[in-house]
Amino acid sequence: MIKKVISKGIHDFKKLRENNCYYVDKSMLIYELITQCAEVTIIPRPRRFGKTLNMTMLQYFFEKPLDGVSNAHLFEGLAITQYPEIMVWQGTRPVIFITFKGIKDSTWQGCYEKIIDIIASEYKRFDCVLNKTFTEKDEQAIFTAIKTQAATKVQYENALKFLSMHVHRVSGTKPIILIDEYDAPMQSGFESEYYEEIKNFMYSFFCAGLKDNNNLEFAVITGILRVAKESIFSGMNNSVCHSLLNDTYADKFGFLQSEVDTMLEYYQVPIPRDEIKHWYNGYRVGRPKVDAQGNEYFTTIYNPWAIIECVKTKSLGNFWVNTGGSFLIQETMRQASATDKQDLIAILEGQPVTKTINDAIVFRDIYRDSSAMWSFLVFTGYLTWSTRNDRLGETIAQLMLPNYEVQASIKKMIASWFIDERFKCKDQFDQMVSGIQNGIPELFLQKFHDNVLASMSYFDLGADGESVYQAFTLGILVSLADTHEVTTNRESGTGRYDLCIIPHDPTQPGAIIEFKRRLFITQGPLAKFAQEALDQIKAKKYTTVMKARGIKTIAKIGIAFERKLMAWNFELCEGDMVVEQKAHTTESLAPAALEKI
Repeated sequence: MIKKVISKGIHDFKKLRENNCYYVDKSMLIYELITQCAEVTIIPRPRRFGKTLNMTMLQYFFEKPLDGVSNAHLFEGLAITQYPEIMVWQGTRPVIFITFKGIKDSTWQGCYEKIIDIIASEYKRFDCVLNKTFTEKDEQAIFTAIKTQAATKVQYENALKFLSMHVHRVSGTKPIILIDEYDAPMQSGFESEYYEEIKNFMYSFFCAGLKDNNNLEFAVITGILRVAKESIFSGMNNSVCHSLLNDTYADKFGFLQSEVDTMLEYYQVPIPRDEIKHWYNGYRVGRPKVDAQGNEYFTTIYNPWAIIECVKTKSLGNFWVNTGGSFLIQETMRQASATDKQDLIAILEGQPVTKTINDAIVFRDIYRDSSAMWSFLVFTGYLTWSTRNDRLGETIAQLMLPNYEVQASIKKMIASWFIDERFKCKDQFDQMVSGIQNGIPELFLQKFHDNVLASMSYFDLGADGESVYQAFTLGILVSLADTHEVTTNRESGTGRYDLCIIPHDPTQPGAIIEFKRRLFITQGPLAKFAQEALDQIKAKKYTTVMKARGIKTIAKIGIAFERKLMAWNFELCEGDMVVEQKAHTTESLAPAALEKI
C-alpha cells in the first residue's frame, strides 16, 4: 500500500481525499451539526485549527453537485458512514459557500472590492442553474449586476438573501449557507481604521441573509472570534455560538492525543512524545469533566498546523506562529496597562493569573478593557486556562500559556518592541542588557533611562509611565531567558522583590531591582524614593535567593520614577563587601534640558 502523503496547506477536503493525503477523521462534525438542529451555528476557533477544511467537508457532504458528479466516494471509510440516518443527507442540498479567508486591505474601498469579487464568484458558480429561471426582468438584471460586480452597495448587502431565495425557487430545496472566516474583514478594518464601514456592511449582509430567511435550511459560520454586541450579530436571535468555552464541537477542530499518537506512529516520527506534547498540546476546550476516580479534566487539543509541520519535517519549531496574523496580538500586549503587563510577566514565568473572560469580543475594547484583552488572547490561541469557574454568565479562569511554541511566540513579539522601525534604540537596549550581564549597573541604569525617554511616546501607555517600565521588564525577561532566570514579585528573605535576575552560571553577576513610583512631587524628591528602594532590598534581604545558589557578585538597584523623571541608587557587592556605589537623579535638570535627552 502506498503511504499517505502528509499535506501542507491543503484546505480543500476533496483535494485532500483524492490525492492520497493523510486525513484525521473529523466527519462526526456532520453528525453533531445535524443533531444540534440550530438554524445558524457560529464556531470560532484560532487560526490554522482546521476551520476551512471542515467547512469544505460540509460542502462536499451536503451539496448536490452542480455538475452532477457525486462526492459520496470522499466519505468512504470515515466515521460518519456508520450512521445511515445521517448519510441520507449526503448530496441532497444546494450549498452556498462563501469564504472571506485572506481578506485584508489597508483601505475600505480595497476591502469592499475584494468582498464583492467573492460574492460575484459564488453567483457565477450558480450561473448555469439560475441564468434562465427568472420570471422578472429586474431580478435578472440584479443577478447579472452582482455577478459582473456592477451592483449597488445595497444589492451586495442583500446578495446572500437574494441568492438563497432563487436557489430555493429553482431547486425546490432550501440551501445550506456556509461562511468561512467571517471575521477576517472585521479584523482588517479594525487594524486599518475602517472598522465602522466594514461592520455596517457585514451587519446588513448577515442579517439579510441569515435572520428570518425562510429560504434557509441552516447556516454554519466560522471565524477566529465571536464578534459581539455592537457589531454584526446583534440583530440575529436565531444564532448559537460554540466557542472554546463550550463542549459542543470541542474535539472537531484541532487534534486529540489519540489522533496525534496514531499520526506519529504512522510516520515513525523519532521525536520523544513528551517533547511534542510540551511544544504543541495544551489548548483546553469545553467545560471541566470528572473521570472515574473523581479527578477533573478538560478536553485538550494539539495545534493541528504545528503537528502537521512537525511530522513533515520530523523536527520541533515555531511552525504556527510563523504563519502570520499576530499584529493585533502584539498591539494588544504592547498597549496593555502596567498591571496587565505585570500579569503577563507572571504567566511567562509559569504562574497562572486569574482573569474574567468572555467569548463575545468587542474589537474597540481590546486595547482599553482588561477583560477584553485577556479574552482576546484566549480565543486567538495565545493563552488557555488551567481551571475555570462559570457563574452568572461569566467565566473566571486561571490563565496560562498552552505550550512552548506560544511561549516562544510571545517572547518574540515582546522582543520586536525593541526593533520596531518606529523604535530606534535597539542598540541601546542591548547595551542596557549587557550592563546586567557584565555586572556594570551604572551602564544598565544610564541606558535604562535613555531607553525610557526614547520610548515613552512610542508605548503611549499612560501619563505615569509605569507601563513603560513594565515593558522594559518584559524586554529584560525575554532577552536574558537563555542565560538567566528572571522573576518578579517572588519571596526572598523577608519580603517580595520587584525584579530578580539570577544567572544560570553562579560565577556570573546577578541583580535585584526595586522600583518606586512617586505620584506627586509634594511627596519628596525622587532621590529619597530611590534610596528607600535600595534600603528595602537590604533590609528585607532580597539577595537571599541568589546567595543560596552561590552567586557572589550582586547588584542591588533602587529606581524611582515619575513620568520621564528618574532617580537611581545602586550598590555592587562582592559577597558582603560593597565594591561600587553610586546615586543619580534627573530631577535637578531644567525641564527644557530634560526634553532634549
